[in-house]
Amino acid sequence: MEDNNKEINKNIETFLKEIYSENPEDMIIKINQIDGMTNQNYQIIYNNKNDEKKSKEVLYRKYGNILDLSEHDKEIYIMKYLSNKKEGPNVLYISPNYRIVEFVNDSKIIPLELRYEPKILDNVIDILCKYTFISNVYKYSIDEVIKINLYHKNENNDEYKFPSILDILEKLFIKAEKNYNKFNEKFNEYFSKNKIDEKIKIMKSKYDIYIKDYKNKFLSLFPKNGFFILCHNDCQRWNFLFKNLDTKLLIIDHEYACLGLPGLDLCNYFNENSFYFYDNGNYEFKKEEINFNYYYKQYQKYCHSFIQLNKIWLNKDENKEFLNLIQTKDYYLNLHSITNIFWFLFCVINLDFEGDIIKKSEHYFEYGYDRLCYSELAQKKN
Repeated sequence: MEDNNKEINKNIETFLKEIYSENPEDMIIKINQIDGMTNQNYQIIYNNKNDEKKSKEVLYRKYGNILDLSEHDKEIYIMKYLSNKKEGPNVLYISPNYRIVEFVNDSKIIPLELRYEPKILDNVIDILCKYTFISNVYKYSIDEVIKINLYHKNENNDEYKFPSILDILEKLFIKAEKNYNKFNEKFNEYFSKNKIDEKIKIMKSKYDIYIKDYKNKFLSLFPKNGFFILCHNDCQRWNFLFKNLDTKLLIIDHEYACLGLPGLDLCNYFNENSFYFYDNGNYEFKKEEINFNYYYKQYQKYCHSFIQLNKIWLNKDENKEFLNLIQTKDYYLNLHSITNIFWFLFCVINLDFEGDIIKKSEHYFEYGYDRLCYSELAQKKN
């Protein structure tokens, strides 16, 4: 930790010297670690020794290893776009291993008890609809060999070329399949000599079924033709910041942003809200709180806003079929299934054995199983 703070301190001194022409010897720098699952985040408070009352704050993010899915150029592109629209913090300094951005003072994540508050949901819908404009809209089709054909719909040729959710899916699946084979060997070796708990047996059986036929299960839920828009793809409530109910939300953490289906982010937001994570690393899956009908009413609000913002191209005759599709309940329920089994692969990549038991950190084995159960709940409603 001490070596880490020395590195951060040195980088902050470089930032102050290059950006503000400050002499590092004249500065007092305080480092507070905040959180971070795939990255490490720190609140940096600094001030001149001669003026201790005028302290300033920045957010320092040290990049972690997030499965080769994160393109930091992509994040910076999105952050600068949102910053220009006053919907995200300013990017202050960029390095290959870290970045420094404006610290949003007095902000907080969406509390669990406010996650469905009308003003909060209206704000979530508004920012997810506007997220579309960061990228071009693409028309796609999927042929028999799961190939995606992308067609520009706009004239903006200098945009960042975002990957699609199916591009990321392919990367995820290769890693997941490889890791599952390793996990399987350890699992079978241990439980060939020891009794298998019935619950673990049921969970492992579901893993086997999905890994064996994963792509077909995923693509059976996916429209064969339609449009890709830019999706945040990780709409947990703690990736939204707000100061009070009367202020608009800011959306952060764009590591997994990619081209995906309209409405996918909103369903992802509802899915994530059914999992309660605690400071001790444990979590609960609140299956009994899932309310697909209520979520659908909010999804209809999303559709209305999304269509109004994109009516120029959506209302063209050749696009009417897809326009009608995205407003159906079947399509909406498939989005719930898609986002859950997509993130199931993330759990598979993190599966491991520790000694003679399934690794407990982050509860990936049980969490992956619960994501599959959530996906199947949506399909039963379909």
